[in-house]
Amino acid sequence: MNINQDQLTIFITVMETGSFSAAARQLGKVPSAISMSIANLEIDLNLKLFAPVGREPLPTPQAQSLHEKSKQPPVQ
Repeated sequence: MNINQDQLTIFITVMETGSFSAAARQLGKVPSAISMSIANLEIDLNLKLFAPVGREPLPTPQAQSLHEKSKQPPVQ
């Protein structure tokens, strides 16, 4: 598993804004960069994080779980 901070930031922003385009606006990136980062994260984790339903991505249960874990403080 090779997740970088940028991928995690993008993932969290997509989860919190509800769309790739809103995340792109907030992060100052183009939507295709957001989509590519999420696709690479899915490959790195071997998980499907978003289902294409309508115009906006629908988070999968795996995405919900990852989002919850990303908000927890690191274990020391």
